[in-house]
Amino acid sequence: MIVVISDLHFEEEATDIIPGNGRHPDLVFRRNLDPRAYRHFIAQMAEEVERRKVSDFDLVIAGDLFDFNRTTLWFQDEQRPYVPLDEIAGPLEKKVLKILEATASESPVKEALEAFRLLAQGRYCTNESEGDKQRDFPAKRIKIHYITGNHDRLSNATPAVRRRICELLGLKGDARFPHHVLVDDPAVLIRHGHEYDRNNFAWDSEKAEIIPLDVPEKCYSSANFGDFVTIDVAVRLPYLFRRKYGDQQILDDPVMSNLYQRLLQFDDVRPQSALFDYMLDDSAGDYSAEEAWEHLVPVVQDILDEIHDNKLFHHWLSRRAKPWAPAELEAARGLLKVGGWHNSLAREASRKISHFMMGGDMDRPELLAQREELLQQKKIRLVIAGHTHHPQICLIASDKESDRFYVNTGTWRNRIPSTPDERTFGRIKALTYVMLFSSGEDRRVGAKTFGTFDYWNGYTRHFLTDDPNERR
Repeated sequence: MIVVISDLHFEEEATDIIPGNGRHPDLVFRRNLDPRAYRHFIAQMAEEVERRKVSDFDLVIAGDLFDFNRTTLWFQDEQRPYVPLDEIAGPLEKKVLKILEATASESPVKEALEAFRLLAQGRYCTNESEGDKQRDFPAKRIKIHYITGNHDRLSNATPAVRRRICELLGLKGDARFPHHVLVDDPAVLIRHGHEYDRNNFAWDSEKAEIIPLDVPEKCYSSANFGDFVTIDVAVRLPYLFRRKYGDQQILDDPVMSNLYQRLLQFDDVRPQSALFDYMLDDSAGDYSAEEAWEHLVPVVQDILDEIHDNKLFHHWLSRRAKPWAPAELEAARGLLKVGGWHNSLAREASRKISHFMMGGDMDRPELLAQREELLQQKKIRLVIAGHTHHPQICLIASDKESDRFYVNTGTWRNRIPSTPDERTFGRIKALTYVMLFSSGEDRRVGAKTFGTFDYWNGYTRHFLTDDPNERR
């Protein structure tokens, strides 16, 4: 039995908290998932193993486990991870390890990692209804596999980083983490899925007719446009907002407090290119679009001015932008300097520019999954990948031998979905996992199987009126 999960995005949150001042409580937005979800999930898997009487249990964590990009710790100095992994050493390696330790020390992350380590030792915690007791996990053999994604590209940086991650997960050694898991029975290829996203991968798979099983290592090692956009645009926005206005003014001003919290929520906005639209969404009544715009303009100006001459930004601009993109960027800078909050033209232009800078709209990943070489050769029946945070099952081929599917593992996070026009937003909790069973584990009376997959996708929405984080 093999279970696949992805996009847990463990994050460092402590440096984002604005301490309360007596009149106001701490201003914080919790992005890490409640660890009870992981304990409950593992307990469920124990029940499934026992019910099906399987002897082998493999858990595949398919990328974006640790989010090295999403932390303001990068702004304590000028170091950035925009280099190939083999160039990470000395102070930069120490910085990566510091971020890893800060992330692992977050209370929800610490408890979640304890649940994974316990599983690696062959134990698990029962559900709360049973008193949270420890028991032996019912499988005879247990193995945890960890694939790196784009937000945890740095997990493969150095032996010291890999060794520490192994310790945190209850694994051993410091060998490189793989980029895929290939299963024979059932015939499945598991990737993170950023291989299909030219904004977050250093190779443009859209230009390839065939995607080989082993994509060149340099494509995984190199920094990508998404690294820069996440760190020096999206993460920098709340950092600069705080620097511009000061903690006291943000705490005292309800508009600023709401804006700051929204700036911390960018990871969960889908599509992510709609982040700026989310900032200006006034449907909740927290503020008007004009009020939001008035406070955001100086910060957006600072961002555009700071990245204007950035060499990495211009390198990726030349690789992926439309020929007129630099002119659009200059126009946006000019419009921002012309007007204040009444300048609706600048506001609408900035929406469009942000769609480009935040990655645009990702092409349908299932179309690229169709180009997998093993799928073309009819050697696999499933391509399993995450990355987009959009759970999905899509038929990508069908022949006399079998139907073949692209299966997206979604995310284990809060999600902020948009309406079709990307002008208003909501909130929902998501959880997705895939279970794979070999032909020997799925015994059907009078039938021969070639393996089976079960897909589980759940959403939760609590309609509460006393919690502003739930209202959004």
